[in-house]
Amino acid sequence: MKVLHVAASLNPAWGGPTKVVTELTEALAKKGIEVSIFAPLENSKEICIPKGVDVKLFPKGFLSKFWTSYSSSLAKALMKEVFDFDLVHIHEIWHHPHYAAYKATKLARKPFVITIHGALDPWCLNHKAFRKRVYATLIQKRILKEASGLHAITEEEVKSMSNFVNNQNIFLIPNGLNPEDFENLPERSEIELLYPGLKRKKVILFLGRIHPIKGLDLLAKAFGKLARTRNDIILLIVGPDNYGYAKQVKQMLKIEGVMDKVIFTGILTGHMKLSVLSRADIFVLPSYSEGFSMAILEAMICGLPVIITRQCNFPEVESVGAGKVIDPDVISLSKAMIELVDNPELCKDMGSKGKRLVMEKYIWDKIADQMIIAYEKIISGKIKELLSIESKQDKYLRKIFQC
Repeated sequence: MKVLHVAASLNPAWGGPTKVVTELTEALAKKGIEVSIFAPLENSKEICIPKGVDVKLFPKGFLSKFWTSYSSSLAKALMKEVFDFDLVHIHEIWHHPHYAAYKATKLARKPFVITIHGALDPWCLNHKAFRKRVYATLIQKRILKEASGLHAITEEEVKSMSNFVNNQNIFLIPNGLNPEDFENLPERSEIELLYPGLKRKKVILFLGRIHPIKGLDLLAKAFGKLARTRNDIILLIVGPDNYGYAKQVKQMLKIEGVMDKVIFTGILTGHMKLSVLSRADIFVLPSYSEGFSMAILEAMICGLPVIITRQCNFPEVESVGAGKVIDPDVISLSKAMIELVDNPELCKDMGSKGKRLVMEKYIWDKIADQMIIAYEKIISGKIKELLSIESKQDKYLRKIFQC
């Protein structure tokens, strides 16, 4: 089987979709699938290249200022090479690469799958809403309707897809990670050499893009309520500032009077990211909208209790007792942080349950097997036979966590 993945970016600063594309394709390649990735070339040396995967990068054109990740050379290559593949897997919507891939697959009469990565959540639809409504009417709904399969990563995404477009070929397979990447975490004190302000503090970690969608305005105010009354905590904000939003977040923290208890590190990858995950005591992601956060999985496999909003679409965190799932408001966030900061035994229990959940259900090796089955059904025209692969797992997990 030969499968082509088309992505809007392979730059880690792009966020979760880049991580999913690279790690999923690498897992598929390990299982003998011939996998290629086509993506626009970013002006960065930090490009993720998965092992065993043929990656082709194409320069972005001037129109990328108006249509994200526009690349005429990528579109031409797709038109020429799409005939060599059995299936095309398109990642994200609204951007030029997904449109170019759709046009190429229609020309070649090849089946195609689309993973939207949370792009139909209410917050995302309301962001630049007028442009998206026009694009959806003219182009996007037709593409989704004609897709051979729509890949959802959460139950909420299944609902949002069903509400947005009439396509019954929706299948649910979650994201995952590679547990071996987290087997030997650095010593907790290692990151303190670079950031000595962390010494003898309880560390609350935010890991993700510094973007309005991530709820950092809520975090700034909630942390302010907590940090003004105590000196034993510190907030560590780790992630790229692609949109210049960090300046606004810092201003919020200054208004709260707690900027001296916050550290911004910028984007950290590899060993450095593992170092902050090792040193953190609590992970917080108060997003207004998420597809399926890879950062939550990373925090849980590192044994951290997590505080997330319902909009993170990860209800299992609450059902198995791995953390707190809250409404996106300052009071709920501040109460959850206080409870965890003051209860290390509860944090330890939540952390162990979260790690157990990830190991049972969210590992790329298992997920790649599920995806291969989905590909085979789609290529053979038997997607209607594709059952919800998670159903048996869910029953099994419920029994485990009730013990």
